[in-house]
Amino acid sequence: METLHERYLALCGVIFAEANYLKFQADWEQMKRQFFVGDPDEPVILHRKELMGKSGIFSVFEDETKRAEFDSAFLRIVEEASFTSIIVVINKASHQAIYTKPLNPYHYCLVALLQRYCFWLGSRAGDVMGESRGKAEDQQLKAAYSALYSNGDWHQGPALYQKHLTSKDIKLQPKSKNIAGLQLADLLAHPAKTRCILNHGVAGVTESDFGKKVADLFWTKIRKRSSGDPKGWGEIYI
Repeated sequence: METLHERYLALCGVIFAEANYLKFQADWEQMKRQFFVGDPDEPVILHRKELMGKSGIFSVFEDETKRAEFDSAFLRIVEEASFTSIIVVINKASHQAIYTKPLNPYHYCLVALLQRYCFWLGSRAGDVMGESRGKAEDQQLKAAYSALYSNGDWHQGPALYQKHLTSKDIKLQPKSKNIAGLQLADLLAHPAKTRCILNHGVAGVTESDFGKKVADLFWTKIRKRSSGDPKGWGEIYI
């Protein structure tokens, strides 16, 4: 049976200026080396699934004190880092029911995220990087990105994307590349998804104590209107 979280797909974006990202990256690596002992020549990759499983190098989290210390360090880094966040959540079943020829839900979320990213850039241009999900999925995603860059979306023409995106091809990197920003987005996505679903009145959704703290921080970084409302700007629910 499909769970509530399986019914909804989320895509999380974090936007950094270069100088801010370099500082965050250094802090991120220092935090990892503080808590995880491993081969100094091998990067420690933080990914929610592996962290929750407490296996291998993450077995240190069997110690609740260590887990609490890590949670505090993670929250501190998120609070201190200077970035803008965007979360896009789609109800896959509703999406499939509404459209006779629905887009891949992941690609639909990507368009919504990139559109807001381009609006956020204003007169600037920026790069885009995502996590590799497998050969077939990557090929589909690259094709969707290329089509968006060349043709625009259902509301915006290609000029928006060609003006603001520095490349006509999306950069995809596997987890093994140890990209700090991708790891951050992965760890933020689930709490942000849960908060977004709650904000839109979906029944049966609850936040963990730690997830609530993460979501609270995420919403302090979220793209929002001058009035302070993030709905449709940095919080997109489809």
